[in-house]
Amino acid sequence: MPKYTKKDYWIIGSLLFLSLVPSIAGAIRLLQLVTGANYTVENQRFFNDPIPVFVHIVAVIVFSILGAFQFAPGFRKKHIVWHRRTGKVLVGLGLFSALSGLWLTIMYPKVPTDGDWLFSIRLVVGIWMAFCIIWGYRSIRQKNVVRHSHWMIRGYAIGMGAGTQVFTHLPWFIFVGGDPSGIPRDLMMGAGWLINFLVAEWMVRKKSL
Repeated sequence: MPKYTKKDYWIIGSLLFLSLVPSIAGAIRLLQLVTGANYTVENQRFFNDPIPVFVHIVAVIVFSILGAFQFAPGFRKKHIVWHRRTGKVLVGLGLFSALSGLWLTIMYPKVPTDGDWLFSIRLVVGIWMAFCIIWGYRSIRQKNVVRHSHWMIRGYAIGMGAGTQVFTHLPWFIFVGGDPSGIPRDLMMGAGWLINFLVAEWMVRKKSL
């Protein structure tokens, strides 16, 4: 019977920690939409069309939390049936996350603090995440476990971009203060996804050796 190792606890704990701030922020946003609290010009778009943002937030939160347990080897081997069943749910949640994110990018009015680059970055990220998850699902249907693992790592990493963006924004909040806008915001948002992309590729290369 497989046993949990320090590596399992480290992987699950780290991914849950990375999910913490975005999950709390998402829960607060949902509460605001339900109660109508803190209505401002900046978040007006959410109140005018709340369903897509509801779908996006719920899908991202559950995707990030459940996904944290999928990549710990000992946990996965000990709970292989749970892994498979949850994996099917995560495919749907991941696609909901990516596609609702694309919907929000295309259909919602531009946020005043967003620069000119962020729209294109979000399109690339959303399409890439959807592609990774679809390819990961296709791979496991073809019984290619290794390729499935690689593509799901990539898809999950992009889905966790909001967690890394907390850290890419941190120096700005500490040394500059206030909310960034324009090119600095675009770069910090893009850096979160880029870091996760690079870490995912490093993990895939490491697993391939």
